[in-house]
Amino acid sequence: MATDGCALNQITRAAGLAGILLALACTTSTETHEPRPFPTPFEVIAHRGASAYAPENTIPAFQKAYALGVVDVELDIQLSQDGEVILFHDSSLREKTGEIGAVRDHLASDLLEMDIGRWFDRTHPEVEQKWSGTTLCTLGEVFERFGDRFHYHIELKSDDVELTARALDQIRAHGLESRVRFTSFRFEQAERARRLAPEIPTGLLVRDAARLRREAPAPDGVTTLSLQQAEIDRARMAGIDQVGFPAEDLTPELIRYAQGRGLEIRAWRIRSDADMHRAIDLGAMGMTTNWPDRVVRELLRHKRRRTTR
Repeated sequence: MATDGCALNQITRAAGLAGILLALACTTSTETHEPRPFPTPFEVIAHRGASAYAPENTIPAFQKAYALGVVDVELDIQLSQDGEVILFHDSSLREKTGEIGAVRDHLASDLLEMDIGRWFDRTHPEVEQKWSGTTLCTLGEVFERFGDRFHYHIELKSDDVELTARALDQIRAHGLESRVRFTSFRFEQAERARRLAPEIPTGLLVRDAARLRREAPAPDGVTTLSLQQAEIDRARMAGIDQVGFPAEDLTPELIRYAQGRGLEIRAWRIRSDADMHRAIDLGAMGMTTNWPDRVVRELLRHKRRRTTR
């Protein structure tokens, strides 16, 4: 993504879509996909930071998102053995740090020395910059570094009953209650977040269709759509205002059902431009993506098409 000195890092969520489009006026693109009508407003959420360009859930990933002009970031949190809120996605540390056990098995002081950059360099050879030596970080570090520059979509990764309360301590200590949304695939965690902090919006993330059918066995004749609708219904009953589905599972019927019950649809598992376009075409209100610049560029192209008509 080319920028001719545009001050993308000055964008904030308060600037809204107009601010993002103004900042991206200096971008260029060779994409040929016909621009699609975007829902308004639309959340472009950097997944674990700009994680296609720097190690996920680390300070460099959020710095990259900021440099790209993104104002919404998603991050994953778990608790260390001594109760620190650590950013990390997986249930096991082994693949991405080479260490044994889970986040909850280690002291924060040890976790914050674990290198996730070597894993990124090995799995992202297309990225020219090398990140070996990049370590895990805490939620507090992210808040201290970026403050209200971002709106934070905080995914509660574990089933630890203390996790939400510990995260709330950090959120309130930094005065960021209005800059946060809690999300989780774990209904109990999303419900807990809603109960402990009703002033903070909450999203329920729904598993892909195949896993949903495995985890919620249903009698013959019960469709995937029915199972998805049941997830929407229980989110609504719990006061949760957003549901997230993988892009490949979105259908017009699903989105109409959610919107008819007053819930927003957010898309996840954006693995290609085709996934991005599918989510947009079907009317999702936002998406998490490792390549947030591609979505913002699509917003710009849509804006240009509308203004030249």
